[in-house]
Amino acid sequence: MSALWGKRIAGVAAVVPILALLAGGISGCEYNTDGDAPRDAASGPPSNASPDNRVTPPSLRDPPDRQGNPDPQDNPDPQDNIDALTEVLGPPDGSRLPYASGGAASWTEDVPTGEYFLTAACVAAPGAELVVRLGNAEPERTSFRCGMGKVMYLDHKGGRISAEVVPPADWPYAFTGVKLDPDQTPRGPSAADTTVWAAGELGPVQPGEFRGYPWAGKWQHSGAVDVPGLLTFTFVCEGPATVDIVVVRPKGGDLYSVSGLPCGRPVPTDIPVGPEGVMVMVDSNNFPVQAAYSLLPAAGSGQ
Repeated sequence: MSALWGKRIAGVAAVVPILALLAGGISGCEYNTDGDAPRDAASGPPSNASPDNRVTPPSLRDPPDRQGNPDPQDNPDPQDNIDALTEVLGPPDGSRLPYASGGAASWTEDVPTGEYFLTAACVAAPGAELVVRLGNAEPERTSFRCGMGKVMYLDHKGGRISAEVVPPADWPYAFTGVKLDPDQTPRGPSAADTTVWAAGELGPVQPGEFRGYPWAGKWQHSGAVDVPGLLTFTFVCEGPATVDIVVVRPKGGDLYSVSGLPCGRPVPTDIPVGPEGVMVMVDSNNFPVQAAYSLLPAAGSGQ
């Protein structure tokens, strides 16, 4: 699997909350590196702000040895941490949506209405805390492991979003990042031939069935399902010999994941699906890959 998405798939399946945000006006970005929660943009950026998405190197303080003396041998090249973070988080995509990286990366910005994925990551520490504030609401805090990404699906109603990644204080070389990407995955088929291909693999669409067509390397949110409960998730792909796939709950929790899933035949598995649906990601080193999945009430589920 690719270095970037292989690492994301391994980590983002931990917790994926779904949030509906508050309305608000337009303001600028802020990159804050201290405090328990992101500050308002109106409060002004700190001295180490990075307003144009430039990378802020981590601290170069040497960690103390057992006697409390700094050990120069343990002082890493900051570029190594920058490169490692970029591999997990990805670079800015040119969308002008918020993106920050640094010792404790953060931003505050008003974002237009839409559906987004907020991704946080960290390296050179065992774990970090993601702090997200929706408008003037209390900040929501979740912890995650470093070396992999953490993704949140945002059904954004317009207004301010504040996000900060806080590493542990006793890991001076920790490097973090947090960004916002638009959810560009279509709810329906991306092309007419995809529908025809999926119908040939999965059969005609049945009453109450949901079909999704994920893009390789992109999260796809099914949206709400008509009949939640124990559903049969049937996945099929064409193109590469095998793919990796992860299915998670938008409000948090793994549902299904497998590496090296063979393409060419539908693979069903029963999973418990809530009213909010599922999030699906397919990953492969080989392109193009065509994929589809189906959600139907499982046999014997009484639905």
